[in-house]
Amino acid sequence: MLSQKLMPITKIFLAGYRRDVRFTRCCVASIRKWYPHIRISLIKDELAGAYDTSDLEQFYGVDIFDGGVRSYGWGMSKLEPLFLPERQRILILDSDIVFAGPVLDRLEQSAEDFVVAEEAHPGDEIREYYFDPELMERRHPGFRYPGYVFNTGQIVATSGILQREDFSPFVSFSEPRRSLEPEVFRCGEQGLLNFMLFSHQQRGRLSIGRTAFMQWAGRLRPEDVEIARLEGGSPYDFLVHWAGPKAAGLSSTPMKYLLTYFEDAYYRRISHGALLKHFHKLQPLAADLSKKLKCWRRHG
Repeated sequence: MLSQKLMPITKIFLAGYRRDVRFTRCCVASIRKWYPHIRISLIKDELAGAYDTSDLEQFYGVDIFDGGVRSYGWGMSKLEPLFLPERQRILILDSDIVFAGPVLDRLEQSAEDFVVAEEAHPGDEIREYYFDPELMERRHPGFRYPGYVFNTGQIVATSGILQREDFSPFVSFSEPRRSLEPEVFRCGEQGLLNFMLFSHQQRGRLSIGRTAFMQWAGRLRPEDVEIARLEGGSPYDFLVHWAGPKAAGLSSTPMKYLLTYFEDAYYRRISHGALLKHFHKLQPLAADLSKKLKCWRRHG
């Protein structure tokens, strides 16, 4: 199902979560640095509670995806853009990501329906974070493991190919979404989405391309992304991904300086941005204090 011509990426979808909102702001600032006009849609998963995104909407033109659901569940929000009825080429991201340069220019050179990050995964990692290849081939006789997997935190997709009905044997589309085979498909939607793309590729319904457009923050060194080289233009055609649980601050976060660079850029665009930045930093502390007070009143 290979496209006849290269298609531009027309929209970016961010999977947002209350505990990642600081990263979300950095992500949006990094996208806007190189692509000031591309549409950005935030899929807000409020499973951990509601959170304010008015500054993203007002100052950065981010729209909020209306899927009729407030709580999606781990990774499941990233399935929603796939089911849009019209065919369009989109980029679906976890929000704990920043663009180190004009990444879309690189991705738009691939003509496949889906483009995933190319990287090597040892066998034990595949079984822990994706699925057991031998088990999948036994359970689904027509399926053949292609010899690789991909992290689903960043994926170029063509909407309108896969339907919600394709996933319904494996996912309960309740609120929140729920995997029907969590012992088989690991890490929320990750193992399942790998399986779905591979199986439908093998049926001729879609094509998959691979390119190394993602770097893990924990594996980079400061000299790999130099701030001075981001000014004016950037030689880096990849994005940087932070994965896993997030600490309250950035003190122990790898490549912290890169996040700080884009966070500072984010607030510079906003009137009274320094005050807003201070307010945002106080919000998690206030929420934690509120929880402690409620607990004290209940048990004190």
